[in-house]
Amino acid sequence: MARSIHPVVVGTAGHIDHGKSSLVKALTGIDPDRLKEEKDRGLTIDLGFARLKLADGRLLGLVDVPGHERFVRNMVAGSTGLDLAMLIVAADDGVMPQTIEHVDILDLLQVRGGLIVLTKIDVVDELLVDVAEEEVRKLVRGTVLEGAEIVRVSSVTGDGVAELKEKLERLAMSVEPRQSHGPFRMPIQRVFTLQGIGTVVTGIPLSGSVRPGAELEILPLGEKVKVRGIHAYGGKVDEAVAGHSTALSVPDAKQTGVHRGMVCAEPGAFAVGDAVDVDVTLTSRAPALHHRVPVRFHTGTVEVLGQLLLLDREAATPGTSFVARVELDEDVATHPGDRFLMRLQNPVVTVGGGRVLRLEQSGRYRRRQLGEELQGIVAAGDRPEARIRHELEQAGPSGTPVDDLARALGCDEREALAAL
Repeated sequence: MARSIHPVVVGTAGHIDHGKSSLVKALTGIDPDRLKEEKDRGLTIDLGFARLKLADGRLLGLVDVPGHERFVRNMVAGSTGLDLAMLIVAADDGVMPQTIEHVDILDLLQVRGGLIVLTKIDVVDELLVDVAEEEVRKLVRGTVLEGAEIVRVSSVTGDGVAELKEKLERLAMSVEPRQSHGPFRMPIQRVFTLQGIGTVVTGIPLSGSVRPGAELEILPLGEKVKVRGIHAYGGKVDEAVAGHSTALSVPDAKQTGVHRGMVCAEPGAFAVGDAVDVDVTLTSRAPALHHRVPVRFHTGTVEVLGQLLLLDREAATPGTSFVARVELDEDVATHPGDRFLMRLQNPVVTVGGGRVLRLEQSGRYRRRQLGEELQGIVAAGDRPEARIRHELEQAGPSGTPVDDLARALGCDEREALAAL
């Protein structure tokens, strides 16, 4: 059975009890709350998944995230693979604390666009809906959601649902799908076991493609597994590609201790490390951060504790951008260009995020020298020639192997040689 899939993924965002899961069910007919505890309590705890059938018959993936502040780590795990977002605000409540934090998260992760959905319009008069709309317009000013269309809906009466579906489809069609070239890489969102099938891992591939029979590597473990089968959006598929939610049957993973936060990848294509060099921006609501402040580092689907090392200053003020290193308590498998999110360890609040520049193993460094080196990477931008020049200057007379150069550029060896 083949599935015709549009390789774009849309996620929900918003405060608890603002109707995210109800809206997904109204759009798709699928209840994204799969856990018994979620159904008993009427509270989304973990990620939920649904599929929306488009007018041309293809399927669009939806990820439903929890809105409670205790489950923000789960929300982030579901948001890092998103292309688009629906920011959901209940008309009877308006903007609430998790609305604000979720907008910060979507902006820091640079989601490529979205819609704003005002729910529960059936329980308030039009004046309160107008007030909620004005509040949310003000909130998203200056973010990736500025100028996003606003749709008023009721999941109970169905008002506005058809209009929302139409606007969501139009927006999804306007976004360029992720490219399926390059080595396969999929941060793992869920791991479970099915009788007769064995271990299954799910996620949204960020690059490349994979077919049954292929060998993959579980990072940062370094263990190899074989893909026995692939499912997507309710059916068996011949290939998993970047940009749509995927389930891989990997029975060999049973003994590896695989869990959320790890990565399935083409063997040998990606590195692991415990020192991440980053280009970071603090939110306007963040407190001032000092050198070696304890942080929670989120990238892909992983959350790891660590310390933020400031390189050219003793303190970073709200709203500023700078280069830094994050020394982590354990290895991660991230890649140059990946988006990341940073939260404090105590209190647990989102303070910033940005782009991964480089992944290293922690060791001795000179703060000023490392800062200048990272500024050079930022200045080179996405131009491969400039990045190559920078990497060779750093390597010195001994040079650098082509595979290391390709890894630094985030491309394969063929593309690195072409740029050379």
